[in-house]
Amino acid sequence: MKNRKELFEEAKSLIVESNPHKESILYHNIFSLKVNGFYPFSSKQDVMGLVNFLNNID
Repeated sequence: MKNRKELFEEAKSLIVESNPHKESILYHNIFSLKVNGFYPFSSKQDVMGLVNFLNNID
């Protein structure tokens, strides 16, 4: 598993029409969101799902 910083940088480069709002959502979910002591967006598969979501919103 890649560390979260590497996941964030890779994911950020894959966001189509990136903007500060989308990058903020991505950052929050990778670095800040913690549920029951676990980071839900800690695998590449989870982060790519988030990238797909961000690419489908305006």
